[in-house]
Formats: sequence, structure tokens, C-alpha cells
Amino acid sequence: MFSFFKNRVDPKVKLKKILNGYELPSFPTVIMEILQKIRSPDSSASDIARSLSLDPALSVRLLSIANSAAFSPIKKVENLTQAIALVGFSQLESLVLGVGIAKGIPKQVCQWHDPAEFWLASAKRAMLAHELARVICPAKESECFTAAFLQDMALPFLACHRSDDYDPIFKKWHLEGGDLSRLEREVLEWDHAEVATWICSEWGLPENIALAIKTHHQPSADIDYEPLGPVRLVSFFREDESNDGLDEMIGEAEAVYNVSEEKMQTLIESSFERAKGLAQMIARA
Repeated sequence: MFSFFKNRVDPKVKLKKILNGYELPSFPTVIMEILQKIRSPDSSASDIARSLSLDPALSVRLLSIANSAAFSPIKKVENLTQAIALVGFSQLESLVLGVGIAKGIPKQVCQWHDPAEFWLASAKRAMLAHELARVICPAKESECFTAAFLQDMALPFLACHRSDDYDPIFKKWHLEGGDLSRLEREVLEWDHAEVATWICSEWGLPENIALAIKTHHQPSADIDYEPLGPVRLVSFFREDESNDGLDEMIGEAEAVYNVSEEKMQTLIESSFERAKGLAQMIARA
């Protein structure tokens, strides 16, 4: 159980109550085994490639991602060892984690949730957070990528299994913008970021990622550790083309992190374009 949980929270009980009896699916065992191999300091690229080869579908998806615009390889990547060398261990962990989580995320279209749009928005946040990290907090690129990619992981569950009182919140956020966490707290005793940490705990995800997700809507003054700025910045982004939150994000980036509007526009354009292929690959999980 995560150290930041208060009052000995039982994630399983909380989730079942909030999701109206829905049982969270188990995290895929083979994905967890691959993640453990990636995290082991004794593992080589060939060791990890052998573990990945035990899941043919994941292997094919990883090769497709490595050959996509997201990583822009100079020449075609033809085997898993090459893919791992190109992507890197940290980024590989993020991608494998994303595929594992995609297997458990609701795939049906619900009110205010379309899986294809959800994964595209998630991929855009991840790619942009990764690029912003190079400017704001170098050496945190992979951590920012993963936390940004997963920061809204609770929303599909809430949209599909808590629609009775969550739909009005979604509607207001999509149509009017604003801080989703604040809108949730006005009506409920929790927000999507807190629900996501319970999911992270149930699925055994890294505590540092769960903490970054938990605090992605909180002001820096309310956080007792150094927050991941890129993860908080990309949380302004919404799926609606007519109300996407980018102006708010650009303003915050310049005011807080001294990243110019011109620089932000360049990063947004390149990151969002590269995110398209990544989203398609993850959504196929």
C-alpha cells in the first residue's frame, strides 16, 4: 500500500463502492513479469527481448511503436533487441505499462468516453510532457511521460460505471472547461486523481507515478515535494477541439516555467503529431 495513503485506505473496497459494484480486472501477469525484468539492474536488452517474445501481440505492438513517428527511427526496426535499444529501458517500461493498463480500461463507448479519443488525448499529454520535461526538468522525461499518459486513467471507469452522477460533471468540464478536480470535489468526496491512485495500488504500479498522478491538479504550494511540472501543465488539455485548454496551458507555462508561447506552440505541434501512431498502437491492446 502506498505510503501517502491516509487512514489505511483499502483501494479494492473504495473502488467497488465508487464504481457501483464493478470489479477492477486483474493486471496482466505477463505484463507484470516483463516490467519486473525491465526494472532489474541485471537485465540486458536481450534478456528483456526474450521475455517480450513470450507475448507475441505485445512484441508486434512494440515493434510497430518503435517504427512509428513517435520515435522516428533512421531505418526500420526489425527485432525486439533493436526496438529496446531505440526506445530505452525507461521509455520501454512506460510503453509496456501503458499496454497493460489499456487491457483493463473499458473499451465500450460510453457517454463522454470514446476509447479512441481517450487514448489519443492520453498520448498527446504523454508526448508533450516528455518534451516539456527536457526544458523544465531534464532527466525526468520518462517519469513525466508515464504519469501524463496515465493521469486520467480513472475517467473511463467513472464514465462507464458511475455515469449516474458523473455525467453532469463531465459535461460541465467538456463544455465550460475549468479544473476537473475542483468540479468533482464540489459534488463528490473524491476526484479522478484520487481514484486513479487506488487503481495504481490495486495494479501494483510504481508509487512515484501514482504520486505524480495524485497531485497533477494540485497547486505547488499544497504539495510537500517537488511536483512534476510537465505533468501538471498537460492536465489543462481536454479532448474537445472547440475547448481544448491549450490557451490555459500556454499561459501557465510562460507564467510559471518561463516557457515562451512560441516554444509551446512548437512543442505542441510536434508532440501531437507524433502521438497519433502511439495512440493507435496502445488502443489495440
